[in-house]
Amino acid sequence: MYFMNNFCNTSIRLVFIAFIPLSILNINFIKATDCSNKINNKVVSWSINKIIKSDIATARPIQCNEVKNLNQMKREQIYITSGRKRGKATICLSDESNYPCKFVIGIIKPQFDASTALSEIYSFTPPKSSQLNETVERLFLKPSSLIQ
Repeated sequence: MYFMNNFCNTSIRLVFIAFIPLSILNINFIKATDCSNKINNKVVSWSINKIIKSDIATARPIQCNEVKNLNQMKREQIYITSGRKRGKATICLSDESNYPCKFVIGIIKPQFDASTALSEIYSFTPPKSSQLNETVERLFLKPSSLIQ
């Protein structure tokens, strides 16, 4: 009888100890749609939905701790631009001019350049340059002016 109780207690401890690290590891990978805090900022939501609907980029899962900060952004000050992270072209959202890639909301597929991808995803036609440039300028889009 003693052996059976000891075996059960040891088994329960092993199962408990095995699942604690797994639950801790999964905390950082929760998508915003799984959070109790939803993205309710209209401009942020619109910007992410445009990426989801496109074939040019993939939306990056938003962590729960980012949702609150995204919701607090002032709609008129939000802009979209591109950036690079770990060698991949990204779609960034920010409300600070000195921090243009405050939130990475999407990854541009490798076969597309960043300016073309942003123009296509957000249905924006960049103005023609009056001079011939060999490099493509970085786009900064104001989604509040693009939403119809």
